[in-house]
Amino acid sequence: MERIRLSVARCIIGILVTSAIVCVSVRAQQQPAAEPVGAKAKETSATTEKSDAAAKAADAAAKPDPDPFDLYEFPTHRERFDRYAKDTVGPLRFARTAVAAGLDQWRDTPEEWGQGMKGYSKRFASSFGRNAIQQTMTYGLDEAFRLDTGFQRSGREGVFPRVKHAFLETITSRTKSGKRVLSAPRFVGVYGGAVIATETWYPERYSYKDGLRIGTGTLITNFGINLVREFFIN
Repeated sequence: MERIRLSVARCIIGILVTSAIVCVSVRAQQQPAAEPVGAKAKETSATTEKSDAAAKAADAAAKPDPDPFDLYEFPTHRERFDRYAKDTVGPLRFARTAVAAGLDQWRDTPEEWGQGMKGYSKRFASSFGRNAIQQTMTYGLDEAFRLDTGFQRSGREGVFPRVKHAFLETITSRTKSGKRVLSAPRFVGVYGGAVIATETWYPERYSYKDGLRIGTGTLITNFGINLVREFFIN
């Protein structure tokens, strides 16, 4: 018993010493090397002159930018949660689920679920469950990484810039400053929901590959919906 205590104590001391060494090393790397006072003064003066020149050049070349990110405001926690609830169990979500189930019924996919009201009910429940998983995973990762995946119209003019914006809204998220980043929450949610569905309640012949295919179809559908939002919905 005494040997175990000594071993644990040695491990703890080793971890503390290692952590202290790492912290000191990182701090030393972050501190700039000392410079002669005269050289530093000259460098500061030169930097100031360059900054002033750059500012004047920027002011001269500045043009009004219709990009709304200058006015972008990161949604509050309440707003993000309300959006999650609406995208999961809202009226529009039920309508989209009903349409998706109807299309699968028309294509007889999966054929093992048959036709009629029983087959439609299975397809409706499947689509609803897959979306619930997708929205929950996306919302959870958004909260963890402090990102925003909500759609925002661009306010731009011209077809191509607006189509580009709709596409970017499909594959990116925004940080608190409004900067775009590749949306890990969006991709994990879309593909995760589809793969879990095909591996859980779909017929046995389905696999994760079918889930990836379904996830890609969902992204394409979302792009189409974003186009409608961008061009036709205020």
